[in-house]
Amino acid sequence: MRLIAVDRCGERVRGRTLRSWADDVVQLADGLGLERFAVVGWSAGGPHALAVAAAAPDRVACVELVASMPPPDRVDTLPSDVQMVMRLARRSPKLAALGLERWGRKTPDPTGDAAHDDAYARGRVEAFRKGGGWLAHELAYLGRPWGFELVDVKPHVIIWYGDRDHVTPPQLGPVFAERLPDSELRKVDATHQILFSHWREILADAVQRTHR
Repeated sequence: MRLIAVDRCGERVRGRTLRSWADDVVQLADGLGLERFAVVGWSAGGPHALAVAAAAPDRVACVELVASMPPPDRVDTLPSDVQMVMRLARRSPKLAALGLERWGRKTPDPTGDAAHDDAYARGRVEAFRKGGGWLAHELAYLGRPWGFELVDVKPHVIIWYGDRDHVTPPQLGPVFAERLPDSELRKVDATHQILFSHWREILADAVQRTHR
């Protein structure tokens, strides 16, 4: 497997939507000579993965949608504190960034696997090395129209949610399953760090579907 990690929307760019960001990713795939590939998006990365699938439906083999943030019209399903920071991010990204940085310094809930927990913790440190502004702007993007509809996502989507996820609740799974043209829902016993406790299964599934 060749694994390529692409920076998400991040800092504010006037007029940018998730769909226009996805066009940049397709250009990257062109430059790397990738004819067919899978996309994996975890948490706030979920809508980004869907955007790439909408932009390149004939090239995306499948989408692994992992504990994804919801469509803009279902933000009300998120916990109240997440909704609050999303509203603040749209009005004042700088203020929202302060709270996000404090959250980034908190010790994540354990998954029961020390190696996975360590990887998650180190990844969080790296993500907030330059502050929380990138995530504040990203949450603002996710609360606005994405520039595409879920019905536009033609590739097969495997939807993963953890039964004990308190960041993106598992009831979001059926929301995506009902709106996506071709999908299957998988619920597992996990918290929001689902990618770190099931990554072998998720990535193996992506590889298998890409080479069909």
